[in-house]
Amino acid sequence: MQDMLTELYSHRVIRRRFSYERFLDTLLENRVPYEKRNVAKQTILVSEREPDPSVFFIEKGTVSLEREDQIIAFLGANQIAGLSNTFIIGESLYTFRAQEKCSLYVFPRGAVVELLLSMQEGWIYLYMNHLNHDGMLVDKCLIMREPSELRLKHCIRGLMRRFGTRREDAIELPKCFSKKVIANYANVSTKTVAQTWKQWGEDGYIDADANHFVCRSTEFLQL
Repeated sequence: MQDMLTELYSHRVIRRRFSYERFLDTLLENRVPYEKRNVAKQTILVSEREPDPSVFFIEKGTVSLEREDQIIAFLGANQIAGLSNTFIIGESLYTFRAQEKCSLYVFPRGAVVELLLSMQEGWIYLYMNHLNHDGMLVDKCLIMREPSELRLKHCIRGLMRRFGTRREDAIELPKCFSKKVIANYANVSTKTVAQTWKQWGEDGYIDADANHFVCRSTEFLQL
């Protein structure tokens, strides 16, 4: 499938033409019905193994994908939740939880799939979404094989790259990425995170007194 796509388009063109932003524009231009929804922190959008009738486009905020209380991944602005199991009727693969206040476009999943399958190139949006999902799972599986401290560093580096904000001489993660949330995501104990956090603070790499992750130097994350 990927070879066939690269014969038609370059990887750069594929990523640009079939991005999540273009996906949302396509749905809005074709007047697929939707609801604009603002949800509070810790709101569960849908639970795993429960009926999954909606597709969520995240306009603002952070949503976690959880399976049996384990955080598998995070989605942020201009990403989509609820379309990974396109052709499975009924069950959601994950529990989708708002880790902070979120602004969402909520579309009926059936209407989204129907539109995409009616378009000549609509299937590429579905293919790219599955490709992104599979890549996320592969990356998580590889990280989970590593020792706990290295695993923690990999997870934090990935979160900083995707969600970090530079402020003066530091890079900050949103406050929703607490020690407890990061411990769950990296599959290490909260005690290990607290001890490692303290050591990194003593070494001057992070602000250990902050309630969220504030990185003063990325030297310790050079893996």
